[in-house]
Amino acid sequence: MTLSEAKDILIDRIGWRDDNTVTGFVVSSPNLVSSSERYFQDEHSAITLANIRDCQPIPNIDEDAFNDYLYNLKKIAVQKVLSDVFEKDYINDNLLSIYSTAFDDAISLRMIIDVSELIMTSTRSNGIERFTKEFVGKLNYDIYRESPNKFAIADLNYKYTMGIATRYGWCLRSIQRRFGTQRNLIKTITKGVVYNPLFPYNRR
Repeated sequence: MTLSEAKDILIDRIGWRDDNTVTGFVVSSPNLVSSSERYFQDEHSAITLANIRDCQPIPNIDEDAFNDYLYNLKKIAVQKVLSDVFEKDYINDNLLSIYSTAFDDAISLRMIIDVSELIMTSTRSNGIERFTKEFVGKLNYDIYRESPNKFAIADLNYKYTMGIATRYGWCLRSIQRRFGTQRNLIKTITKGVVYNPLFPYNRR
């Protein structure tokens, strides 16, 4: 499949929860869809519909336009993840059916990064102090902090001591290890079939 086809599959893996932070706003059905039963707001306290609405660039945005904006955020996050993982335009058709959960963490973390950057940029560029400096500083720390001696930590949960951006990179490497070396596309064994990277169009 093409990366565009993969995006169309992955875009429904994680959805937007109706978190009731925007009075009178109804989340559209396409945004509510979550085949993984995971929601972006559950991943970090700063990721709320109210914070996104306050920082998006459209003045007095209406319900339909805001739903479109939220859906576009999902699409961009998935596109970035696929672009960061794969360098080729085609991937094995079986990957997303067999490893349907493989991209969930990366998509979720990518959204946290994108929305956090939206928040941090908004407070600096438009002169309106929507968030306190303490909030923005904490958010910046959550995203970009590094864990000391992270490679020496034996605990399996050591990744949660990392900043979000570092965890995102960790997830990308985990996906690439699972699917193979992306520089040469991939050599994948699925359903007993060896996928030969020298013949990318010979796939099932």
